[in-house]
Amino acid sequence: MLTQINSAAPPPRDETVQDALLGCHMRIRHFTEMACKLAHAHEADAEQIRRAAAEVHRYFTVALPLHEADENVSLHPRLIRVLGPEKSATDSTDSIETALLRKLGGPAADAMVEQHESIDQLVERLVPLCMILRSQPAKLDELSQELHEISAALQEIFTAHLALEEKTVFPAMERFLSVDELAEIRREMRERRQ
Repeated sequence: MLTQINSAAPPPRDETVQDALLGCHMRIRHFTEMACKLAHAHEADAEQIRRAAAEVHRYFTVALPLHEADENVSLHPRLIRVLGPEKSATDSTDSIETALLRKLGGPAADAMVEQHESIDQLVERLVPLCMILRSQPAKLDELSQELHEISAALQEIFTAHLALEEKTVFPAMERFLSVDELAEIRREMRERRQ
């Protein structure tokens, strides 16, 4: 039920910003699901519980903050600069799809950052439970209900949050940011992980 997650090979150097962000989304879904499974892992042995709790803890305290910084610090300001309220007028040469992205991209980028705050509040509740289970896996029965509630809430918010980014924010990024801006974002993402 709870399997160890092997470290993935480092991403290729030519990976695009969108590729890297979508890879993060894949890991968000994976570790959120793992937290949900951990809440119900009553048949797992102590070592499986300990390992899963450690992996979930590490993801949500190390990797997720890096991903949020990618979006909050590197992506959001650049999108708002090109799609902010004063820039929302449609260009007469825009296709319908481009005009819609131009209109929705800025508000979606703002919503992305605001949603990170709600996610972080849930993560602040999840992390201590994982810390307890890392050292005291026998406490799973006692912590199961709270862990279930938090992980289910995370799963729900991530479903909407990731869809917003994948359907609106990332396409706006690809459409409206220059090649140089995208390269700079990718460089910043790499530096955060060194």
